[in-house]
Amino acid sequence: MDTFFIEFRDPLFGIVVFFILLFILSFLSYWWGRYKSAREHRDLESFLGKFESIGEGEKLTEQVQTNSLSSESWLLLAQSFEHQGNYEKSVEIYHALLAKNRDPIFQKDALLLLGKSFFKAGFLERSRQTFLQILHNAPRTPQALHFLVLIYEQLQQYDKALEVMESLHEISPDSVSEKLYLECRILIGDHQIDMDEKADRLVKIYQTHRRLGYMIYEWLFTYRPMLAWKLYDQSLSMRLSDILWRLRDENLDLDIISSNTYLRELFSSKGSLDLAEGSSVFELDTLIALRRCGAAKATLQFEYTCHECKQISFLPFHRCPHCHAIDSVQSIMNLSKERFEENNSLQ
Repeated sequence: MDTFFIEFRDPLFGIVVFFILLFILSFLSYWWGRYKSAREHRDLESFLGKFESIGEGEKLTEQVQTNSLSSESWLLLAQSFEHQGNYEKSVEIYHALLAKNRDPIFQKDALLLLGKSFFKAGFLERSRQTFLQILHNAPRTPQALHFLVLIYEQLQQYDKALEVMESLHEISPDSVSEKLYLECRILIGDHQIDMDEKADRLVKIYQTHRRLGYMIYEWLFTYRPMLAWKLYDQSLSMRLSDILWRLRDENLDLDIISSNTYLRELFSSKGSLDLAEGSSVFELDTLIALRRCGAAKATLQFEYTCHECKQISFLPFHRCPHCHAIDSVQSIMNLSKERFEENNSLQ
């Protein structure tokens, strides 16, 4: 019997122990991977079971399950439906593909596309649950975190959006503007903070970071115009054209306007002041010429474009509704016929 016994000092003893431990670790790793894969599959089936079909997609689902087309081809077809605005069919295809293809990487990509489709279609709660499902299995997914921020922002749950933003900022340090934007949103919407304190904190944010100029000066010119003029950044004059155009004459600062060529031309074209005889900007030059001729029947209307994606909107924005960029708004001037309100009162 002694011939089969290995003393602990024998080198063979260490080798045997090493291979035993290696076998145990390999065994545990294998079964842990099987368990994790099965659990993720059960979670996905449970997740898909939460949502009823948006449309009548049984035939489409059957085609996805039985057709010989590759999953990538079906993804392209789903994205084409999405671009056409047919979100029902795109969602049906994503659902069918998630049930068919169990590859973890593919499922993650398909869930991202599914969440984006829900978001574009306006199903914010379904989109939120989709991105949370992704983060449950892959917490460090910047796209899922980014869209989760957008969802909470649209729901006006800025506190939750800022919490998600903290996680996103650790992964993508270049997201400083979004974090400041959410902080400003929370500050502006907090009714427990008085207006003077809000103004001071907004000014401090702009002076420290030199970002969100349009958003901050829009609020200042609306609620604290004298403070806005006192701390006015003349480099923003053209971006703030629409905000300045809507200012009342009693809220103007003549000293600052007189010292800035563009502001002299802007308010001369409006008719509030007479400080310029012309302008290098066609719209302003036309209005100045008309007012000098006594034909003040034109005014300015504004459109807005995103500096990043160049899409045009008829309403001002602080986050682009198309590419979701922060502080990218640029105003576009358009000449328009001035409309006078007629008093039809019988008095």
